Amino acid sequence: MAAAVRASAAERVAAEKAAKLAHTAAREAEVQEKNAQLAVTYDEIDNLLDATLEVDDWVDLESLRESAPDLPFDRPELLTPAPTPRYHAVPDRPSFVPPAPPSGLSSALGGNRRHTAQLEAAQREYLSVVQQWLLTLARTCAANAELRAGWRQQEASRAAELGDARRRLQQANADRRNQVEESNARLDRLIAGLRDRRPAAMDEYVGIVLANSIYPDTFEVSYEHSFHANDRELHITVLAPHPDTFPTTKAFRYNKTADEITATMLAAAEVKRRYASAIAQTALRTAHEVFEADREEIIDSIALTVAVDTVDGATGHDTRIDLVRLATDRADFLPIDLARVEPPATLAHLAAAVSKNPYGLAPLANHGVRG
Repeated sequence: MAAAVRASAAERVAAEKAAKLAHTAAREAEVQEKNAQLAVTYDEIDNLLDATLEVDDWVDLESLRESAPDLPFDRPELLTPAPTPRYHAVPDRPSFVPPAPPSGLSSALGGNRRHTAQLEAAQREYLSVVQQWLLTLARTCAANAELRAGWRQQEASRAAELGDARRRLQQANADRRNQVEESNARLDRLIAGLRDRRPAAMDEYVGIVLANSIYPDTFEVSYEHSFHANDRELHITVLAPHPDTFPTTKAFRYNKTADEITATMLAAAEVKRRYASAIAQTALRTAHEVFEADREEIIDSIALTVAVDTVDGATGHDTRIDLVRLATDRADFLPIDLARVEPPATLAHLAAAVSKNPYGLAPLANHGVRG
């Protein structure tokens, strides 16, 4: 008995130890996953500019043309008629079988009278059978008529549903063709507008180009832009994420004693450097994407601003702070080998105005704050 108790206790201790080891392994794996995701996040932010250099930002507008093949019929079960009913078999009409006539001797001994009586009895029985047959026949015909009526009603319902389904499909295909025709007509107007260098068309095309520019979830941007046809200059504002949303975690660690995952923070100087680099890369990336996408060379120059929307701590009002202002033309920008540059140095080379502390939302020198 004591040996069994000791064995049970040993098994319990071993199970608890195994569970603890499994828990620790799971928590350490969680930390590894968090740190791996953190490495991906910072790699994406540190390579905002390189990411766009790997793709051609030109948009083939003809590839956006749509077609409208007819939609398939979505109720194929309505195409098959209902199976004809299994009718009840009609009973055969009974036959009259008269009794055998008497022989010569029996006829002489009164057999004819007996035969007559037998014949009458047979006829009466036959009439009774016929009446029963007629009753059964009427019931069978009524049952078959009911089956036939049910089948006809089912077929009429199927035919009605089939007609409705076909009309809906016809309408859906017509609506789809109209939508595609309208979409392609808009595309034709856009292509013609670009050919004629209309500002609205250029704005729409730039919007398509910038919508294709995918930023990391941790550094999403939005745009405001307008094309000025007189001087063939694109004015564009890139709205960058607020510094408060910028990642600041250096690494995650698992504390076995406390059984908790803790985070260590990046040094403030490193956070400021990385955010400033992201802002600088965003400015160059946007100018690059626009010039590269404009194969017709409709845009001669770009007046670009990278800004952040925030709240003025002094007034509590919404305000927009410019962090970069860059004015550059195609001839100056395109010869730059962006794959080998230091973005802040490139902005200085292009005589851009840059905030001295983007992470601190320091306004551009001598430019103040736009409200």
